[in-house]
Amino acid sequence: MTEKKDLQPSAQKSTCTILVLTYKGKRHLLHLLPTLEDAMNRALPFCETDVLIVDNGNDAPTREFVEEEFPQYKLVAAPANDYLFSLNGFVSDMKSEFVFILNDDMKLHPDVLFHLIPVMQKDPGLFAVSCNVMDWEGINETAAPRTMSVGKGWMTSGWDLDDQVSGLRYTLYGGGGAAVFRTGMYNRLGGFDPLYRPAYCEDLDLGHRAWKQGWKIVYHPEAILYHRDGGTIKEQQKSDELSIGINRNKILWMVRNGDSGGFLFWFFLLLPVRLLLGWRLGKNSYLALLKALPRLRLAVKKRLKNGGAVWKDDQISALLGQPYTYGH
Repeated sequence: MTEKKDLQPSAQKSTCTILVLTYKGKRHLLHLLPTLEDAMNRALPFCETDVLIVDNGNDAPTREFVEEEFPQYKLVAAPANDYLFSLNGFVSDMKSEFVFILNDDMKLHPDVLFHLIPVMQKDPGLFAVSCNVMDWEGINETAAPRTMSVGKGWMTSGWDLDDQVSGLRYTLYGGGGAAVFRTGMYNRLGGFDPLYRPAYCEDLDLGHRAWKQGWKIVYHPEAILYHRDGGTIKEQQKSDELSIGINRNKILWMVRNGDSGGFLFWFFLLLPVRLLLGWRLGKNSYLALLKALPRLRLAVKKRLKNGGAVWKDDQISALLGQPYTYGH
């Protein structure tokens, strides 16, 4: 179990960029941006923080709002609406030690950076720390540590809802809009993989690839964000389209990364059976499988470029949901 003394702020200041992704998001930034200053000030004794807002919508009202109300924050327009993938180029140019990636439909608890940054400072083997995401009213938790289960040619990732375990715990990945990442490691991995365009599971893939490098990720229950669930992306996609896209990308994720027990052999051996009978699992799941087919070759190609894994899936799975131990 992590001792409290290990989580005290470092005497040497770190640097962190708060990177906010928005899409014509003035209506969301109205709630988010006023919460940044308190969080930044709380962390000021041990972390210098700046703010970069990336607008995927290149929206004049959003730009004018930020320039007039929050001139201390920098806003830039992305070349195109490329969801989270728009951020890769900006992170690659960053000099900050850490990058705190946020969706615009969030607001921050004042202590969130106070909890996140010391954990990253004290353990250079950490890739990311993921936040505890509450609903907008702060009543219900909508996040928990993520675990991973592997079968014959199939993988799943789910929430670990064991509320008997407190403190920091290992998690499979940091939420793409709710976690702080070590900038250098993020760039070494190449950031979010465009294989998953237009959206979803790119954060799952990034975290899994980090674990394979031996870089850990933890979930911090005291690092709190408040989320208007799907407030941005649900305005751009219909529910069936979302379901199909998520499930398609989960298939691409497992093909790109799964390595337990001859995973790829079993996936392709059982693929004809799933194509023949998969419709029984539901229309959206079956359509997701069909839509994954054209990208399977690219997923395998990327898999082959991964190189040897420091940690295999069986080792990673055994740690997920367990209490975080500093230095291990």
